[in-house]
Amino acid sequence: MRRIVIAVAVLLLSSLACTLTLDDIEPTPIPPTFTPRPTQTVVAQQPSPTPSPTVQASATPSPTATATATMMPSLTPLPSSTPFPQVSLTYDQYGSLEVNSQLANGLTRPYLSFIYVDDQTDRLPEGTPAPEVVMEIIYIVPPDGGSRIPVVELPASTEDDIFWSPTGDYLAYLLREDPATAGLYILNTRLGITIRMFDLETLQPRGIPGHQPVWKPDGTQLAITLPTAYETDIFLLTPDGSSFNNVTNSPSYDFWPAWSPDGHYLAFVSDRDTCPTWLPGQPNTCDRPGATPPTSGKLYLLDTQTGQVQKVNDIPLNSPPRWVNNRYLSVTSGILDPLAGSSDVWVYDIEAGSSWQVTPDDDALYTGAAWNDDASQVVYQRAADVTSIILADRLGTVVQSTDEYSFPRFGLTADWSPNGDYVAIGGRNGQCPYGLMVYTDEFELVNIPSISILACEPIYSPTSNYLAFTGISTAPGQDGRVDIYLTNPSGVGLRSMTSTLRGPVQMLGWVGPIPN
Repeated sequence: MRRIVIAVAVLLLSSLACTLTLDDIEPTPIPPTFTPRPTQTVVAQQPSPTPSPTVQASATPSPTATATATMMPSLTPLPSSTPFPQVSLTYDQYGSLEVNSQLANGLTRPYLSFIYVDDQTDRLPEGTPAPEVVMEIIYIVPPDGGSRIPVVELPASTEDDIFWSPTGDYLAYLLREDPATAGLYILNTRLGITIRMFDLETLQPRGIPGHQPVWKPDGTQLAITLPTAYETDIFLLTPDGSSFNNVTNSPSYDFWPAWSPDGHYLAFVSDRDTCPTWLPGQPNTCDRPGATPPTSGKLYLLDTQTGQVQKVNDIPLNSPPRWVNNRYLSVTSGILDPLAGSSDVWVYDIEAGSSWQVTPDDDALYTGAAWNDDASQVVYQRAADVTSIILADRLGTVVQSTDEYSFPRFGLTADWSPNGDYVAIGGRNGQCPYGLMVYTDEFELVNIPSISILACEPIYSPTSNYLAFTGISTAPGQDGRVDIYLTNPSGVGLRSMTSTLRGPVQMLGWVGPIPN
């Protein structure tokens, strides 16, 4: 009996020893792996309460091509190069919003749109708690004197991250209120259906400033810059989510997309000329400990019909390009640096394959450049010892100038009427020292600036029939009140679009098709 007990004890001790030995063995470290960059094309299902996107890879980048997925070899990133979470098409949070029924058949002409923040605090009975979520209302108003149309309500935290499609059929907007549902949404304004496209907290990928989603002029696609594992790329998205493509698809930073007016080309800025790759462990990589995303690059053109990309020239750019028309692009360098002491205005002739500097190379600060539609004239401000507003021709020859009005360094906004007859000038971002100024194409002042209503962000209607601007009242008892105003093209016939509203307003611009 004693031998049996001893034998059992030995077996128990042996088992315990084995258990302790296994627990004390440390696992062999497994090197982290990563997918160097997204190569897939995401094709989402049509909207449904529980949509499930289908993921396919794109072997040859093109706006629409799809191919069978190919696994990339795994690499071990440097300690400083942990890949960022990649933003993909989520296509979730499907729901509906109450949209004004007047939009059910679509817009047939241009309307002026603005935001009105309704906090209701001045209208609630005494002792009534303020609402937890303050709402903002998106309005459109016909310029010929019709009533305001409230389109939809959104949380006020959306602010001005609201992007109308040019036709008015869709509204893209960024929600921030709840982290679980935050992201970029698209609302079908005809149907009142809304869906989250991307789980995003910001529209500034990798912190690069100057970004926003950009609608194709016919409203059929949205161009957006998204962060990938180690850089950024430009994606094209259809508003119903049926097509989602990486159209730059390079291991460099591609950003600041801009559509040509006919939708044929997508201009963008890229650092691929100086940084062929940001993937760690690759030859000539720009990945280094402490390396920061670029804020400049060269100008490139993507032919959206063929998928071909070409570099425009070797001039480094540090601000988004702007199309003047289908032939000319313009950019002002240095304007994203608030401490910049100098900047230059450039123009690019896509057909001739040439470019030139419009402003003198004199270390002055040139800002607010606005071109007429045929790119024959440009208005800008020159800030130096003497600040001047200048009218120049396409090649930079000064036609007229005035130093009677001086705006803050980055405080001038100008806009030409589409027919080229007038150019309106005002302030921006609340820095609005003068009333509305309107000049002819020969730089003759036809609207004397008012001292009772200061003007910001003037913008002409697509038909040239109306001019809108944000006005700040200086009248006694209303000092500082902000309203949206409409005038005729020369700046006379002032009408307030928001005088009966009590809360803050902010202009979004014109939306709706141009009548044939």
